Amino acid sequence: MASTPKRNSVSSKTSRKSGPGIASPSGNNGSEEGCVHVRQLLGSQSRELALKSYRQARRVANELRDKTDIFAFQIRRCRSCNEMLTTTFLCLQCPNVGCKKNHHAEAHSRDVGHIFGIDSRSGNLYCFLCKDYVYSSTFERIRLERDHRQSATKFTRRVLANLDTKKRQFGPGAMSAEDKILVEKHSRPAPCQAGLRGFLNMGATCFMSVILQSLVHNPIIRNDFLSGGHVSQTCMFDNCLSCRIDEIFTEFFSSPTTTGYGPTLLLTTAWKTQRSLAGYSEQDAHEFLQFILDQLHATSGVKSFDVDNCGCIVHRTFCGQLQSEILCPNCNSNMVTIDPLMDLSLELRDRRVNPAKVLNLEECLAKFTSPEKLETKYSCSFCSTRQEVTKKLSIKRLPLVLSIQLKRFEHALKSHKIEDHVDFPVMLDMTPYTTHSGHKGKYMYELFGVVCHQGKINTGHYVCSMKTSDGIWFNFDDAMVTLSSEKKVLASNAYLLFYIIKDMS
Repeated sequence: MASTPKRNSVSSKTSRKSGPGIASPSGNNGSEEGCVHVRQLLGSQSRELALKSYRQARRVANELRDKTDIFAFQIRRCRSCNEMLTTTFLCLQCPNVGCKKNHHAEAHSRDVGHIFGIDSRSGNLYCFLCKDYVYSSTFERIRLERDHRQSATKFTRRVLANLDTKKRQFGPGAMSAEDKILVEKHSRPAPCQAGLRGFLNMGATCFMSVILQSLVHNPIIRNDFLSGGHVSQTCMFDNCLSCRIDEIFTEFFSSPTTTGYGPTLLLTTAWKTQRSLAGYSEQDAHEFLQFILDQLHATSGVKSFDVDNCGCIVHRTFCGQLQSEILCPNCNSNMVTIDPLMDLSLELRDRRVNPAKVLNLEECLAKFTSPEKLETKYSCSFCSTRQEVTKKLSIKRLPLVLSIQLKRFEHALKSHKIEDHVDFPVMLDMTPYTTHSGHKGKYMYELFGVVCHQGKINTGHYVCSMKTSDGIWFNFDDAMVTLSSEKKVLASNAYLLFYIIKDMS
């Protein structure tokens, strides 16, 4: 958060109508905390209304961090371009939400004259006239009062105590000398190539490298770890995979080096945790993804056996709900079962129609959710008869990140791998495959990661392609990182696909 506004006066170009009760900027550089516009707001008749609006917006920002419901992310979606994964601002004076990336928040302020925005992630106050985050002890008290994390609580006590007793003089950031030294000593800007780094192959560990890249480039997982979601220095777990992942994020987003990183500690910790991983034999990337997500949950410190409502970052990111319906033809009863959904594993052929044809992704999803007559008779609990029943699967609740496995490895009489290309889109509409398939809007997902397996079923090599926050594709082949393109990615023989929620209209 900036300590001082970039400007304290407004030129004729920026002078425009203000919101109700906000005086036009006077350029007064008083000693009060905050920019001149905040001071004028707090001295106006709109003070209480502004504080109430800020308190509600702060509550939204705080709850978004812990909610598992995908609809919570709609709250901070830009009203102009539907962007919700980067910085967005909640207007302090109206219900508008605008993004920083495409300047829609700034455009709203310019067009309507609303001066202040609230960062939907942190709750920090932003002044569009000063074009900077601004500090005010009045707003800061509200921002910190609902933060229950231990580190934030300690920081709050120090700040509020110092502000009340006025034992020391503070700048607009209200930092003690101790806090300032800690920030300056342990903080540095992220390097421009942050996250663009490969992993050294330590003996058939390519399956591990591609899954780690999918976590590094997952915006939700990345933001959680970089914001202190797991602090390895205070962790009490033995052989903690969350600590190892935290170390990787720290290294990738703080070090300017681009040389390959050897996750030795993660590898040995994985060996100790899962005996089947020990050694240098080939492993399946999908199985390793399931393993590492289980371990991230187990070492999260969240004591919950209900994965649907678990507050850990894994279930908040990947967990949805799968609905299974069985229809009895005798009594027309409909038996519904709801199960957690962490990923989708899709068959690539429809053997009932054309066993030789490989389906595209939408056809795979349609097959997965189409009604299927069960081969064995089912005992109906309503009419107490055994009947040939029909079963239908659908997605009741979509996750924030949709992980899809294309089942290329078949194990029947003889194990073999399906080498055919499977078409998959950049933008995926999941509406037809949900229980809300009649919904007028759309549930749109955007592709951000692709994992490919090269070679035969018993031996081969994993590579992956990941999209950065700037929308640029890169290919990761162990320690080698090269620029790619959307065209090359769509032409690849995907094994795992990672989609992130883009729009829910």
